[in-house]
Amino acid sequence: MQGSSIAKVILFLSGWVIAGWLLVAPRIEPISINFDSSSIGEAADKLVPVEKGPYQRIFEKWATDPGLEGALIGFCMLDGEGDTIYASPLAETALCPASALKTVTSAAAFDLLGPEFRFETHFGSGSAMGADGVLDGNLVLVGGGDPTLETADLDAMVADLVKAGLKQVTGKLVVDASIFPAQAVSDHWNWGDIGNAYGAGAFGVNLNHNRLEIPFLPGTKEGEPAKIGPGLLVAKDTRWLNRVTTGPAGSGDQVVVYSEPYGRAIMLQGTVPLGESPFIVTGALPDPPATVSEYLMATLKAKGINLLGREIPIAKPEVTLATHQSAALPEIVDHLHFVSDNLEAQCFFLTMGGLRKMEGGKALRSYWEQKGVFFRGLRLIDGSGLARATMIRPIDLAEINHLARHGSNGDRFKQSLKEYLGGSVRAKLGAMSGVRTEVGFLTLADGREVTFALMANGLDPAFDYWPLCEDLLKSIRDYK
Repeated sequence: MQGSSIAKVILFLSGWVIAGWLLVAPRIEPISINFDSSSIGEAADKLVPVEKGPYQRIFEKWATDPGLEGALIGFCMLDGEGDTIYASPLAETALCPASALKTVTSAAAFDLLGPEFRFETHFGSGSAMGADGVLDGNLVLVGGGDPTLETADLDAMVADLVKAGLKQVTGKLVVDASIFPAQAVSDHWNWGDIGNAYGAGAFGVNLNHNRLEIPFLPGTKEGEPAKIGPGLLVAKDTRWLNRVTTGPAGSGDQVVVYSEPYGRAIMLQGTVPLGESPFIVTGALPDPPATVSEYLMATLKAKGINLLGREIPIAKPEVTLATHQSAALPEIVDHLHFVSDNLEAQCFFLTMGGLRKMEGGKALRSYWEQKGVFFRGLRLIDGSGLARATMIRPIDLAEINHLARHGSNGDRFKQSLKEYLGGSVRAKLGAMSGVRTEVGFLTLADGREVTFALMANGLDPAFDYWPLCEDLLKSIRDYK
């Protein structure tokens, strides 16, 4: 008999066996459960409501302000040990930090680079200068990513070359900006930002904070074209597309500047006020390395140093001929926090990435994770907070600032932050359209210092948020 036939017989017999068992098996009575619904109400009456803490009550009352309606607000406070005193529901939700993110960068810089760190820029060559003042090779300006390098610093280095006796260079002037990646701006920075001074890219060689001062000459009445004046320090082959007109008197700077890194076209549109001539508008310098090269060639020529321009292979500039160092790190951080300088923050960000031989965001993340910060939802796009795609939880932002405050450079870090409310607050503020953030330290009425982070996303841009923010901190400070 085939196997399939045997299987059919077995299934047939099994069916009859089951049917017979169902006929003779005792009936199973359904189980009846008596449920008294009134017991729920009795139990509920016995529940004791959990009492809200004072900071929760203060925050929840504050958060009912009509100006905050529809916005996402995350707030938290940490005590001197780093333990959470209070955290609102959104304190563990990643939000856009705007410029409050700069503390993540600056606090890491204090530790990774050290308070004695200085950016360095120098002239070098592959060979020493001869006794006759001739340098047989190329003259190389080696950039160190210094965001504070000025034309006066370049002048001083050229003066040092003259003082050392340099008269002739057989090769060319080379500007080496390779210390930073060639991509000077983030993919996530807005097109409307990168042409303006606050959105300037970070290059291995920077100049005058990479700000281009554009003098405008308004017309004699509203609506007339505003002309661009002389004296611009920019690459010679730059093309201007000027659509700026004359606006009402006292209307201020209403100009938007559009340009791209390394580009040679700058478009301007908007208005400048009637009756103010020249009126200075600041944009981003599109190509600082090229501008530095042109400026130095003119300065070297003016100082009597002859560049022959021969094609000579570029050798590693092991011989240093002149050097410039920036101010020490704490002084730069003071300025960075005071004016919320994106370029300075980004240069620290890239420098730390180079030090750790990884992308800047990964370098900062790994550093803070080693310090014990357990990130969730972190998206670290840049070091300045200019990218709207950057996200961090308020609780993580507060923890980083707590660690910075209680580290070896804690007093100096705190000193670099803005002071207000009679000295009871030291904090870094951040703002962009619809976003207001703050992180720092609050001294309570009893003398205790707490770390706090307050992040608001989705605000009406017209809402005057900062006075309301101060009201919250005052209420917490004065609670007894």
